[in-house]
Amino acid sequence: MKSSPSDHKEFLSRTESLACIPRKNDEINWQVLANGNILFTYAIPLSRFFTALHQKFSKNKTEAPTKKLQLDQMGSFVWHLIDGKNTVKEIIKRFAKDHKVTSQEAETAVAAFLKTLGQRGFIGLYDPRDSQGKS
Repeated sequence: MKSSPSDHKEFLSRTESLACIPRKNDEINWQVLANGNILFTYAIPLSRFFTALHQKFSKNKTEAPTKKLQLDQMGSFVWHLIDGKNTVKEIIKRFAKDHKVTSQEAETAVAAFLKTLGQRGFIGLYDPRDSQGKS
């Protein structure tokens, strides 16, 4: 029986997590709106059944249905700090300073936001000590 990648999940300590560098997924479509907020447009994953329905009833049969997600001012601020160089700790520090919150409040908010971005496939976290994480 083969093991799945999730069987080998490595859990990082808090210190290791803060040292990681978030990087944007190059395949995600996003744009900066006039108000400075970020707007993502991404394909909705469909099962074979719903793909067949979409192709049968849609005017544009080749294009997958998409969804849009607009970040607020704080989310957009963090998104702009994800440059492949800033660590999670540096992003938290800048967020705390700019939004005048405690470092603990900033860490909680930024960590939750980065986790959500990661779950949606918008970013990946790379350990700078890992040679595979370097580009």
